[in-house]
Amino acid sequence: MITIAAASVKTYLSKSKIQGFDYVINPYIGCPHKCVYCYAEYMRKFTGHPEEWGDFLDVKMCETPLKPAKLFRTRVMLSSVTDPYNPYEKQYEQTRKMLKQLEYCQAYVSILTKSALVLRDIDLLKKMPQAEVALSFSSTDERFRELAESGASGVAEKINALKTLHENGIRTAVMAAPLLPAISDWKAIIEATRPYTDRYGFDSLNMRPAYQKKVMAFIGMYYPDLLPLYADIYLKEETAYWTKLEQEITQYCQAQNIAAEVYFSRSKPFG
Repeated sequence: MITIAAASVKTYLSKSKIQGFDYVINPYIGCPHKCVYCYAEYMRKFTGHPEEWGDFLDVKMCETPLKPAKLFRTRVMLSSVTDPYNPYEKQYEQTRKMLKQLEYCQAYVSILTKSALVLRDIDLLKKMPQAEVALSFSSTDERFRELAESGASGVAEKINALKTLHENGIRTAVMAAPLLPAISDWKAIIEATRPYTDRYGFDSLNMRPAYQKKVMAFIGMYYPDLLPLYADIYLKEETAYWTKLEQEITQYCQAQNIAAEVYFSRSKPFG
């Protein structure tokens, strides 16, 4: 059972710490997608919530609207530590409210989501020539999605969302991330989405101490044969796997003329 509450904030805008963006908007605190590998779980310690990450959602409330002059031709990301199209966006429409205001700013707006709910806002996105929607995929395997990303949209739904956005003239991208060693088939992600995708980003599964035990327990339960590999990568901190994979992805994308960036060893974000 998820706990939902209102959270009063002074502004929806946060100065971006992500290279390439001026501002970040996180319309919610928390994320009910409950992805087993969620890097944003560290945010829980700042919330005061006793619930586990994924079991609470604070809906941000702010009386001060966004200021178009301040955001004119800036780069804005939705979102960095929540999914702007989590299932409760259907009810609260916080992201839609943000887009209605951003429409007048001529800002470059980058949306990153695991949800096909983004299609609801095609009417607004078509009015924003600088907008881009990136769908996140860790795998094209629906079983993995059900196990590791239970609150996110299904694989077929996300592919259809990309197709629909593309057909409506909206710039699209795929963030193949996080890639889980020996589980994520990055070529399958490309093959399933390439007709509808303008560019790709690839990032590795990084594990913070806060959720390393949870991820390793997940691997032990569902992919026990991979435990030695994960121990080498994440406990012994061996880097050869990612070095080799980065070379493979880079060479493949260059040969196939696919616009792509690999972020395994870089801090540059997807944007």
